[in-house]
Amino acid sequence: MEEGRPHTNLPTKTLGLDADLQKKHQAMLDRLSNRHQARLDTSLARRSDSANSSESTSSFLSRFSASKQSIDSQLADSRLIATSDPSRLRSHFANISSSISDLEKLVAENSYFLPSYEVRSSLKTISDLKQSLEILNSELIPKKKFSFKNKATAKKELPKEPEPIKPDTVSLSNFKLPNSPGFRNKTNETLVKKLRGTEIGEFTLSDLESCEVRLIGCCNAVFMNRLTNCKVYMGPVIGSILIEEVEGCVF
Repeated sequence: MEEGRPHTNLPTKTLGLDADLQKKHQAMLDRLSNRHQARLDTSLARRSDSANSSESTSSFLSRFSASKQSIDSQLADSRLIATSDPSRLRSHFANISSSISDLEKLVAENSYFLPSYEVRSSLKTISDLKQSLEILNSELIPKKKFSFKNKATAKKELPKEPEPIKPDTVSLSNFKLPNSPGFRNKTNETLVKKLRGTEIGEFTLSDLESCEVRLIGCCNAVFMNRLTNCKVYMGPVIGSILIEEVEGCVF
């Protein structure tokens, strides 16, 4: 009877071993299934990221191209502005420089998802735009040349020679000639008067035309009125010379 008991327990042990194997097999299948699902999720995520990156790159290139065309147009207008209104050039170039800076910021903000060759190409384009702006700036707004200015040497002022004292010459309108010795109402004559050794204080020349008058010596005053095309030669006059209505005469 005791020898028969072990035989009755064998099926129970076998069943227990089969259950453990089934559990292990099921756990392995679950792990494989989870791993496969994780791979599928990763693949889908990568595809989604790739699609988003492609869309972002396309959007960036569109914005970059539009900004570049605008800057190129502004650069092309620079020469026209230099011809029509040069005073606007400085503000015009400042606007272009600001647009190039904005384009540079656009590249920096989107460089994390852009392909490396797109980043290099964009930076090269920005560098070319900056160079074009510098060339136009130096060509259309030339810099002022610095030059040393020689200090003006102070000229020594020479002492002025005293001017010779001239007898007073006065022109008076509506002046009533005094009744003094003189020449009056003569035409085309040579008139000579020696004043030396005389006591003539005043001498009058009135209403003479095309005459040559020579007064030799000196007197106190000479009055001239209505002389035309006459030549008058006289010595020193102590006082004044009064002249009125004289035309074409030489003194």
